[in-house]
Amino acid sequence: MKMTRGKQQILFNYLPGKTFDFDKSNRLAQITSIRGMQKTDLNVDLVLQAVKRYASAWQENLARIFHRLHPDQVVLLEPQKVYSQTYPKVLWCQEKSCGCVFDSYAQVQLDGACPNCKKKRLIQLRWIKVHRCGHIEPLTPPYHCPNCNGISGRFRLDTRGSERISGFRWICRKCKKPTPLFGGYCSGCNWKEMTGETEKRLRQMNIEVHRAGRTYYPHYVELLNQPGSEMNAFLETDDWQLVTAAYFLELPQTQGQSLMGFVKQRSQSNQAQFELSEAEESQLRAMGYTDEQIEQYRQMQESLKGNWQTSPQNQSTADIGQTLVEQTGVSGEIWRNAGQEMLEAVLPAETGHSTQELFGLDNPSPNQQTAGQIARHMGIERLTLTTDFPMTLATFGFSRVAYEPDECRLNAFPADGDHQGKFPIFVDVVQADAIIVRLDAERVWGWLKTNDFSPTLPNATNPAVARQAYFVQMFNNIPLRQRLTNDEAEARMVFGLLHTMSHLFVRRASLLCGLDKTSLAEYVLPRALTFAIYCNHRHGATIGALASLFEQSLAEWLSQVQNDTRRCVYDPVCHQQHGGNCHACTHLAETSCRFFNLNLGRCFLFGGLDEELGDIKGYFDSSLNVKVNQG
Repeated sequence: MKMTRGKQQILFNYLPGKTFDFDKSNRLAQITSIRGMQKTDLNVDLVLQAVKRYASAWQENLARIFHRLHPDQVVLLEPQKVYSQTYPKVLWCQEKSCGCVFDSYAQVQLDGACPNCKKKRLIQLRWIKVHRCGHIEPLTPPYHCPNCNGISGRFRLDTRGSERISGFRWICRKCKKPTPLFGGYCSGCNWKEMTGETEKRLRQMNIEVHRAGRTYYPHYVELLNQPGSEMNAFLETDDWQLVTAAYFLELPQTQGQSLMGFVKQRSQSNQAQFELSEAEESQLRAMGYTDEQIEQYRQMQESLKGNWQTSPQNQSTADIGQTLVEQTGVSGEIWRNAGQEMLEAVLPAETGHSTQELFGLDNPSPNQQTAGQIARHMGIERLTLTTDFPMTLATFGFSRVAYEPDECRLNAFPADGDHQGKFPIFVDVVQADAIIVRLDAERVWGWLKTNDFSPTLPNATNPAVARQAYFVQMFNNIPLRQRLTNDEAEARMVFGLLHTMSHLFVRRASLLCGLDKTSLAEYVLPRALTFAIYCNHRHGATIGALASLFEQSLAEWLSQVQNDTRRCVYDPVCHQQHGGNCHACTHLAETSCRFFNLNLGRCFLFGGLDEELGDIKGYFDSSLNVKVNQG
């Protein structure tokens, strides 16, 4: 039997260990493996770094493999073929008066007649047992009846006309006595030993319909504009993270060239400083050059070398890194930790994709002029549309029962025998539209001070860039996939602001674009005070939904975010008791939010009571506009 599915469907719904229904049949199956083509044009190191950052929210015992993986232990695969097997091999008679259940050891056949009643055909039992460690088992009848010691194979399943498993009963055919269904304790792990949790319910397996969402959660990372092989030379440069940060902050040493240009020019400059070998000297003499001319050539090279060392366009990475640290007051180690995020913030303007910056348009339409005024009032510094923007989806593992940190174990996919036993990460690259929003660092700084925080400038020589660098330092080693508490008050404020804004932008964009909210997703870069809204489905990417929004409805979109998201249908309860945070006003589907809908609240934008920080003034407060204008 064969089915045809798209790559993105495979990356979300047809992964190893997942059960599914075959099209146009009554067969149930489980994915056993995926064969794919190795993607060598993606950077394995950066993908694995993103996976490790994602897995860092889990304690080590529940994500051990991802904490310790090395690039040479993984392979990036673009799915080509998916293989499956019949599962579960437990059959159920459809005759109501019979209802007998036979496990895989019984000599019965799928779609055959029931050996007990001879009336109806047998189908696969659609319920299975799963555990939060990732273990899965078929649901089978008891081994014996607790009332009469009847043996396995002599039970029928009575659903009592309900889909609620709590009402199901095993009925012994010998004594007719019912027995409640019980999933039992997981035989695939020792949850108490792994986590220290002693609650019995955490060791119990859950009985679920095989297609229920709780039976399988894919875990993935998304990288916007993931650099390919053309960036390898730069990524192999010492302290490339510091150079990238210098470009992000637009330091004078980086002006007038791109990252790729930086690497190319350094390479050319290095080539210009070669030393003549004996063979080359002999070749020059054979061409008629004298020893005096050759010596003059050496002196000219030495002069050029001095010019190269002092040229702003040819600064070494060490020089740029030293300047960066001096001007920002932020240590080189913190900049190295932030390297990938800085790279993702810089790349849209580096890779030649079509971009339109709202405040830099040559001939903005009246709608875009109005949008610019609204954006500045909202504290937005840049709002950029990028088209044909490559978005890399990398699915690296799965969990069952739950998907939140420490509520489940993160499991890697089985090692791939076709690629030397490496662990596969399944990837797909889509050319998508994206709208990238960067907040005004001065405005955010003032917002913190208005809320009685005392952000301190690092020991820096350039206060203007130091204010931007302050937020890079703020988020160093902050676990953003966990609930931020009062101990990380400033980080909760700034991340809550960015995260909530991105969610409201997604929700309002979906209404104006005519797309489902699950077709749009967020990408938050907190160190850069930046978030991106992009189409995460192929059909949304191809119809240019966000490009049309930018060109035709930008002012309406921003106005709706600023004005129409103040209220929730569950107010005043939502606003007063939860800081303006619930499924009706701020939450997105798990496929759209990378941070599990944590650290959200309309209070960060409009003011109100935050559950951790108390009463705060919102970022959209009009008094902040006056302060920024006066400053």
